[in-house]
Amino acid sequence: MDENPIAGAAREFGGKVQGAVGTVAGNDETRAEGKQNEVGGAAETLVGQARDAVRDVAGQAGDLADRAIDTGRDVLPEAGAAPRRGGETLTQYAKEFPLAFAAMAGAVGYLLAMAIRGRR
Repeated sequence: MDENPIAGAAREFGGKVQGAVGTVAGNDETRAEGKQNEVGGAAETLVGQARDAVRDVAGQAGDLADRAIDTGRDVLPEAGAAPRRGGETLTQYAKEFPLAFAAMAGAVGYLLAMAIRGRR
């Protein structure tokens, strides 16, 4: 929990008390300072509540992502093996045909550079 809501509520309450004291004493400056503290405390409370809400949403999103990953692993247990097999295939190809692999990698790099440069 963020400490802003607690500090804000305390500041807001203190501002109300200060404003009331200023009103009773007939001191406009004290009453104005009290109102300023009251409004500042309310704003601080809202900021803290917003931070708490963002943290809650972020936590829920993380939980949902974890559940989705777990569900995906349950439904498609072999899905994680596909990229590994592809990497092994590329490694084997690079070992067997190093010049062809280097030429292919250079061509892909060149095409990516042209695509990036063409966007400007």
